[in-house]
Amino acid sequence: MATMITSEKPAQAPKAIKPEKRFPGELPVSFKEILLQFEKKGLLARRLPRIVIFLSQPLLGALPQQAKKDLERAVGNSFFFSLIGSTGLNILINTILYPLVFMGLAVALAGVDVLFSQKINLYVLIGVFLSFLEGAYRLREGIFYTKPAGEMTFRAAFYGVPLSYALQPIMARHAGIIRSAPIPVDGFYGRGFVEKMERERRYGNVYTIEDWGRAYLLRVEFPTKVPDIGHPLRSELPDEMPDYDYDLVLKDGHFIVRGRCTDERVRKISSSVGAFPPEFTTVIPLHERIDGFSHRFEDKVLEVLLLKKETRKGRERSHL
Repeated sequence: MATMITSEKPAQAPKAIKPEKRFPGELPVSFKEILLQFEKKGLLARRLPRIVIFLSQPLLGALPQQAKKDLERAVGNSFFFSLIGSTGLNILINTILYPLVFMGLAVALAGVDVLFSQKINLYVLIGVFLSFLEGAYRLREGIFYTKPAGEMTFRAAFYGVPLSYALQPIMARHAGIIRSAPIPVDGFYGRGFVEKMERERRYGNVYTIEDWGRAYLLRVEFPTKVPDIGHPLRSELPDEMPDYDYDLVLKDGHFIVRGRCTDERVRKISSSVGAFPPEFTTVIPLHERIDGFSHRFEDKVLEVLLLKKETRKGRERSHL
């Protein structure tokens, strides 16, 4: 009797509980304990700006995913702004906005009289069609691959990237966003081409820095997926990237994050293809002196609270 051969991915091994890592210069108390002592302050945490952001969600939903994540964290309340809700509202409002834009184009080309003719219907249909096409592209993981919302990428509208650059000074000044994650433009898809944001994670480029007044909050996203690169051994690996090992160093006004893939199966593939380094080193310059830090690593995201020197002195005086 012939046996049936399947090409199912190997099951992801249960994650072992790793001991908490400690590094030179790290504070003896846990990340959660220190986090409780800080309250993020800024204009966007106040009620009136939050109401303005709440009313602006249909427009702000056009921003790229990372910009919306930054804004969501800055506001600190999903009622006033949320990544998923703002994107949905923006897609809905674009079904009205795009036809209006094309109607304006028709007036510019043919004069006001076109509004009272049958020709205007063509412009309206083009606007509706483009808004539908763009919405399907922005939500394609949920529409075509039925992924849950937590695994989807909520992409920008075509005017979202320019809008994000226009808002960057406001985010830096009032939300404390010193450095946002890069916004790579997705290009080709298919074998041989990799998701741009995931590639940036493998180089250690996807990180944000927020100024919380008495401390900096650093968030570094580690690789989440093993790339589908057509390598013969790729079918033997799970889709989820195994957790990286990491080292943290505070040195000469810089914070250094070193990430390293320890899974030998993945390292064997990474050594034979481009855009897939098995390790990375990210050097982050700091504008103020840091006297200690605390970190946690969960769900492939590294979070580090870097306490400014005056904060550490104040903590020591409070215990005297």
